[in-house]
Amino acid sequence: MMNRNIITLIAALLAFTLKGQAVTIEATANLNVYYPEFTRIDLVCGQMPKAAQKDVEFCCEAAFTGELLDEFRHSNIADNHICSGVMNKGYRCKANTGGFVWRKGKWKFMRKADFPSAANGWNMGLCQLLIIKDGRVRPIGTYMGARRNIYRALCEKNGKLCIVESRKNMTYEFFVKCLSSYKVTHALYLDMGRGWNYAWYRDAKGEVRECFPESKYAASYKYRTNWITFYR
Repeated sequence: MMNRNIITLIAALLAFTLKGQAVTIEATANLNVYYPEFTRIDLVCGQMPKAAQKDVEFCCEAAFTGELLDEFRHSNIADNHICSGVMNKGYRCKANTGGFVWRKGKWKFMRKADFPSAANGWNMGLCQLLIIKDGRVRPIGTYMGARRNIYRALCEKNGKLCIVESRKNMTYEFFVKCLSSYKVTHALYLDMGRGWNYAWYRDAKGEVRECFPESKYAASYKYRTNWITFYR
């Protein structure tokens, strides 16, 4: 029979492991910040990861979708993108000014001009609006700056990746100020809006928690095309 002290130790180690795999959430007055504990990242296209996929820690919309099409096409995703190590051709999007790529043990935020022309060993990648690069806020257009919305961005802070989301409707310019105050090193916009706001993650118990579940009832919900996904 196994010693009771050994059983207690094993249980404690398992609890520590589960806690380490959970999404850690920080909050400021204006932001919710999600830090997934992950072993890999991918850009999932065509269908959002399901809650039954126990290895998924966090997923949300990523690149822009061009048209509201009933069938999925990689060409309907803004600019070229890498999924599971394969480069896919998207439509040219003038709004995109930056990009992000990841492979095991390394990631990179960059200007769109530096986004790779081939996968070259990167497991995933996408193009989007570059908000902050190397701690410096990128130019904010007058039209974009005044728009009010719930905003979300993929960020790096203190050498860790996180998803940062506004806690309420605010102007884009104010969201950028909040990111800067939170002192992120890099920030890349993630697609939002009615239907696109929806995201989900796992808590410390492995339970699924939804962000903006009401977004599932928006008419545009079925037209989403791609999701940045963090895996255990």
